[in-house]
Amino acid sequence: MSVTPMPRYVDQTRALLWIQLMLNMVGILLFVALIVVLQPPLESDDGLFAYLALGGLFFGGLLSATAAKMFARGWAFSWVLALFAQALVLVAVWSLWQMGLVIGVPLLIVLAGTGWIGVNLFRGQVLRHFFTPSRA
Repeated sequence: MSVTPMPRYVDQTRALLWIQLMLNMVGILLFVALIVVLQPPLESDDGLFAYLALGGLFFGGLLSATAAKMFARGWAFSWVLALFAQALVLVAVWSLWQMGLVIGVPLLIVLAGTGWIGVNLFRGQVLRHFFTPSRA
């Protein structure tokens, strides 16, 4: 049984989604360590922002991994999952920004990866892979 190779940008996006999963898990560890070790005084709304940050990182990573796993099958649903994962990561970054716990370089890496995946998702090659009926 032969496997049809994925187009370049589809495979690149799949690899970036796996990397995003790892970055999200490291982000969760750093966020929890920062809260536990530093114990910054939290304002009244910071509890909500903390839950948003943890939820965005966790569920964004979960959706990234699920989408990356399903990318090879060419299911349009995996494209939608990848798009939702990017939205969740942006929610996490926004909530960390609201809490004042933003660290410069890691934030730029996460935003660059999210932007790169977002641009790839709307490339013609990727859209054709997911939304053109196959003629098998």
